[in-house]
Amino acid sequence: MKPKVLIVDDDSAWLQMMQEEMQGYSDAFSVITAHDGKQALEVLAAEQISLVVSDLRMPNMDGFELLNRILREYPDISVIIITAYDRPKTREVVFKSGAYDYMTKPFTAAELAEKINLSLKKKSEGGSLNNVSLETFLQLIEMEQQTCTLRVENKNGSKTGVLFFRDGELMNARIGSMLGMDAAYEILSWSGVSVSIDNRCPVTEKQLEGELQAILLDAMRTKDENDENFSPEEDLSNERRAEENAEYLTPAEDSETDEILLETPAKKEQSSKNQSPADTVLEKLNSSLVSENGVEDIYEDSAWNFLIEQASNMGASFEAGELNAIYINRGAKSQSVIVPGEKPAVILMKPDTPRDRIIDEVS
Repeated sequence: MKPKVLIVDDDSAWLQMMQEEMQGYSDAFSVITAHDGKQALEVLAAEQISLVVSDLRMPNMDGFELLNRILREYPDISVIIITAYDRPKTREVVFKSGAYDYMTKPFTAAELAEKINLSLKKKSEGGSLNNVSLETFLQLIEMEQQTCTLRVENKNGSKTGVLFFRDGELMNARIGSMLGMDAAYEILSWSGVSVSIDNRCPVTEKQLEGELQAILLDAMRTKDENDENFSPEEDLSNERRAEENAEYLTPAEDSETDEILLETPAKKEQSSKNQSPADTVLEKLNSSLVSENGVEDIYEDSAWNFLIEQASNMGASFEAGELNAIYINRGAKSQSVIVPGEKPAVILMKPDTPRDRIIDEVS
């Protein structure tokens, strides 16, 4: 989606001239105009705006008040302040108030376009991803303790939301003028989203209660309850698939299977050429480490290949290095470590098992 820039000024003639001249940059962004701060807020509530350029002196609501409202209600939207009444302290006050940039009139459309393009470029310098699993991506951000702002577009492009992360913690969320938990729940219920990444976060105080995992679970629960496409037949098919895969989610009951999976000395006699990923993992995890740390089962499961591919792509966008393992937390049920390979190896652990030592051993 092409970025939209809102230019706010009470000088109608100048505003019309600037809008016409900005047509020369329509391949990079589109321009919407407003004549004062109040009209600007109406536009912000109705449109997906990426950047605001605002005059300082205006009737009804001046540039300072508009800037304050944007910082509070739309913290991800940068503001460039423009003015013809430059004073020695004006620039200092504008930047202290939280503006992204400051320009003194007169200036050309080319000079303003340069400022706009620079701001938009910074907003997308973290890259973008299309048709991704948002849940998986957010868990990677949490694990890597990333600080960033994510602009999330739903599958059909009809809605855009913003998620704010600081040190891997979800600080706040926004859809239009809606901030907080309701916005977070709606964004996190979307699937097959497109994400653009800004490697900065303007939110410094956490506005959402609870940890990311709990918020994700609540969002998924809300999605299931409100799913208009839900049908009993679909639910039944999901149950059948769950039953078919149940053997991969619980420890094997057959003692011979346990012996094959967990007996390390026998595995060591195999040549490395014929070893499976699970065998390789067992060589790294000696039998005492397995028993002492609550490992319940180790098996192979190609069904994880898609998740591994998605996580690898996401890690590459953060320059996080090669993917060595994925940690899956199922709350009170269990936890797992997925080790990439031709057939991924899955280490199933008890809920209270310390994960760090296991991950260190297999990474």
